[in-house]
Amino acid sequence: MCMNIRRSCRCGRNSAYFLLGDNLLPPEVLVNLYCPGCRDLADGNPAAMLEDCGWILEFDLAMARIFLDKRGISQPSTPEFIFDKGYLTWQGFSPGDHEANTRLHQRLAPLIEENLNLYLQTLKSEWLAHVAALKAAGWRKALTA
Repeated sequence: MCMNIRRSCRCGRNSAYFLLGDNLLPPEVLVNLYCPGCRDLADGNPAAMLEDCGWILEFDLAMARIFLDKRGISQPSTPEFIFDKGYLTWQGFSPGDHEANTRLHQRLAPLIEENLNLYLQTLKSEWLAHVAALKAAGWRKALTA
């Protein structure tokens, strides 16, 4: 089971949805979130931060280590390990995927009644185009998809 959370960035102008894989780590492991507009405010330990297309995530690595140890996970508690293994990562491929997915489904919803096959084909092709654009932009999770 996984938990999803929403966090605002440090300046409060943007937010992102996160997935806490296996409910292993508490939300407090994400100490700070900086959007491209407030990334200059990031003044913590660079070794505890991960940058993804202008966004910066700052982790409490000591807290993460405690919870990883409880599960017998001996890999180093680095931001890259936490993020890439899905223990605390974007819900989707980027901070805006939750809203993008919602907008896509709302826009295509009328097709469900009219032509379900067309709805499914359009949904698939548009989402694949979205993911391709994220890959081209360099989003970390999209590059591994």
